[in-house]
Amino acid sequence: MNGIQWKYAVISAANNLGNHKKTIDNLNVFPVPDGDTGTNMFATINVAKEFLETMPDNELENLSYASNLVAQQMLLGARGNSGVILSQIFRGFANAFKNLKSANTNNLIDAFNEATNIAYKAVLKPIEGTILTVIRETSQSLSTNVLASASVKDVFAKAFISSNDSVEKTPNLLPILKEVGVVDSGGFGLVKVIEGMSLYFQNQPVEIVDTDEYINRFINDTEVFEGEFGYCTEFIIDLNKPNKFDREYLVKKLEKLGSSIVVVHDNNFLKVHIHALKPGTVLNSVQTLGEFAKIKIENMTQQANNSKQNTSKLKEQQKTTDNKEDANNQIVNVNCGLITCNSGEGIINMVKSLGAHFIIEGGQTNNPSTADIVSAINKINAKTIFILPNNSNITLSAQQASQISGKKKNVVIIPTKTQVEGISALLNFNEDSSPEDNELNMKDAVKSIKSAEVTYAVKDTRINGVRIKKGQYLSLTKGKVLSTHTNQNDAAKALFDELIDDTSEIVTIYYGQDASEADAYELQEYIQVNFDVEVEINNGGQALYPYYIAIE
Repeated sequence: MNGIQWKYAVISAANNLGNHKKTIDNLNVFPVPDGDTGTNMFATINVAKEFLETMPDNELENLSYASNLVAQQMLLGARGNSGVILSQIFRGFANAFKNLKSANTNNLIDAFNEATNIAYKAVLKPIEGTILTVIRETSQSLSTNVLASASVKDVFAKAFISSNDSVEKTPNLLPILKEVGVVDSGGFGLVKVIEGMSLYFQNQPVEIVDTDEYINRFINDTEVFEGEFGYCTEFIIDLNKPNKFDREYLVKKLEKLGSSIVVVHDNNFLKVHIHALKPGTVLNSVQTLGEFAKIKIENMTQQANNSKQNTSKLKEQQKTTDNKEDANNQIVNVNCGLITCNSGEGIINMVKSLGAHFIIEGGQTNNPSTADIVSAINKINAKTIFILPNNSNITLSAQQASQISGKKKNVVIIPTKTQVEGISALLNFNEDSSPEDNELNMKDAVKSIKSAEVTYAVKDTRINGVRIKKGQYLSLTKGKVLSTHTNQNDAAKALFDELIDDTSEIVTIYYGQDASEADAYELQEYIQVNFDVEVEINNGGQALYPYYIAIE
């Protein structure tokens, strides 16, 4: 197997995953409107696919080179925990193929073993019954059952069978999967990746047929502009002198030519993303660094005019555009910087006013990529930068971004799992305090708060002993469904009854797009009648979740 074959195997894998992403999304254990495992995995591998499609075959004959490019692209495009783990599986493949022009059966089996090792290292506390189990059991099966005389085609065929057998057993390892009646979504996604690769080697490469919902977004949703959009310019340079490349100097030069700048240096290659009114000037300014391996320029003004989605976003965000630009400008001479991931216009405005230095708009159903977080880190000039993921599905992407950026900056991730945990942490952040004090204060704040949410069920299921019907409102706390209700305010009241105790002093309610101010004040009245605590009401503006609740 050479690099060209690897290219087309990855493309086939991406297409197969894309064709099944809705099915994978629907395997989400929790019946809430944020099942996005398939979407995240596809977005991750699709970045590599699109890159490969721009590369001529004769430049990818070397397997070591081709597999490393795939791993680099997937890391930058990784979204969600499942996307990060998938990118690490392909990093393991690339590590095993290092210095190999082509791979034989033994090399390929070694690659699956290395993929397992790297994937497990990416997760702080590996859980069996997940995608990790599937890659491990697949690699073990190949090592035990495949003869050295087997072909690459045979290896992938066996890998598909083994991975499929493994994912079918995941409900036996994770009781929650058995209760809900599904297999692990990430594991199933990996099966589809391996199946796509296997089909390529059977001369049946998969073509993409399900693209109606997917939009390739290197630009994150905060980057919706008023007025003239300019050109989204991306390029990759094969550096002449990679060891002497000065990243900071280039960033300063590019800041004079555009905005939304991402500069990633990986070995001999430099990847740049910039929004500029004159892309030709940008390309001319970097041409002396080396040879262009890829150039992609898109007219964002034209795209925006043709996009009802962007038009809608412009109308929604016109009131806060100036504030967003101020919040996301580069910070100079800050002892400690802070990046936070948030959604909802009201919440975003609040975290700006509380002193966040950069806000990545994202969260449920819209996880930022590793590249989005790297971009945010690069825009803050501070010795120590804290990241508040505010969603457990963003934490791994944040960790990968910190590893990419951590050579020159100390990046610390505060493992906030909800929006209100993030706000509590931010309230205890002081940019002039020491990194040690900030870390301690924010972690203590997160521990002291009770976080809860109200959302609705998107399917019938049974979880944690609670029977759920589609359309019911769910009372959520600590990642579990407490109870179900036909009314969103009843769901919130159930949370108050469960979580408010003698130690509680303040209850803060953030009402979203599906709740009104009157609804929120009805809850305030309920609390004041039944409990001796203070109540604060805020318009969070978040989608999908009528209420975020903080109890302190």
